Amino acid sequence: MRTALPQMPQSVERTLGPEATGDLSQWFEIVLVEYAVRRYEYRQVLSRLDILEHDVADVKDRITDLHRTMDERFDRMNERFDHLNERFDQMYERMTTMTRWTVGTLALLGTIMTILMAIAQFVP
Repeated sequence: MRTALPQMPQSVERTLGPEATGDLSQWFEIVLVEYAVRRYEYRQVLSRLDILEHDVADVKDRITDLHRTMDERFDRMNERFDHLNERFDQMYERMTTMTRWTVGTLALLGTIMTILMAIAQFVP
């Protein structure tokens, strides 16, 4: 469905001359055939782009929902880990206290035993 191009304006033909006008006309025809899009093709492309835009908007909404859900899950996991960290800190404190008491008790018992052995050596 190729239509003939309209005649070049007379002012262009007077200014450029018949040879340059013919060359320019051929160049325009080549450019239009190679690069121009017909109106109905352009409308088809626009309608397809509208459909894609709608679909992409749905995908963006779903991705946003997915991000929100994942963020909520990670927040809950972080709360649980924070609770576990607190528990580990309490256990560490208790173990440290128990270790100090054990070392202190052993040192006291060692001192008492040393004193009793020293007394036992000097008693006839």
